[in-house]
Amino acid sequence: MSENKLKQMTVFFAIWLVVGLLLGMAFKEQTRIRTAELPSARLPDLARAYVQEKRSNAALEEEIRQLRQRINELENAFASGTKQAQVLSQSLQEAKMIAGLLEVEGPGIELILQDSKKRPSGDSPELLPELYTIHDYDLLRVVNELRQAGAEAISINGQRIVATTGIRCTGPVVFVNDVKMASPFVVLAIGDPKTLIGALEMPGGALADLKSVDPKMAQVRQLDKVRIPAFSGSTQFRYARPVTEEAKP
Repeated sequence: MSENKLKQMTVFFAIWLVVGLLLGMAFKEQTRIRTAELPSARLPDLARAYVQEKRSNAALEEEIRQLRQRINELENAFASGTKQAQVLSQSLQEAKMIAGLLEVEGPGIELILQDSKKRPSGDSPELLPELYTIHDYDLLRVVNELRQAGAEAISINGQRIVATTGIRCTGPVVFVNDVKMASPFVVLAIGDPKTLIGALEMPGGALADLKSVDPKMAQVRQLDKVRIPAFSGSTQFRYARPVTEEAKP
């Protein structure tokens, strides 16, 4: 096989890799709010589930390592190729940026959301205890408002928010990208700081509702430089496949 033909095959493979990734990312995971009760009788089941989860996490980490190695091999092949390959390499980098697979930095904000230490008093009996806790829907509102305000990258407690990110409550904790976390939640966002803060603090917004219960539940500040990690979860799709030209109506 000639060197030119080998380079062409490498380029075509990279294109389909990028297209498959971006099309697959379009299928957003529907967020669900679930509560779970964990009585002592279920402790043996929870122990088995914990061991199974550890094994599953190890398998996912190995899968991610192999995928990143394949991407690095493609990038190295592009770097030593023709001008056309270099252009495709730049397109691949841009696609990885969109998919959240690269660590990024830039101006932005830091938002800290935490449970209140207060509880309903006689002066405010209409307030329920649940209002003093940060829930998954609070995080979802914040993420949506930041996206609407033009945030280019968002993370919660170090977890990059991408198209397939799920945010859901399970009992007293919240899962983001299937990673368990609890209050306080540190939300980082890259974008125009004034625009982002203005969107969060608009009347009737997520922060306004939280601060009406306790101003200490939400604290936001502007930063000259924010660093947000790359998405570290699985990028494999078991069911979604790109639609070929022949299959289009």
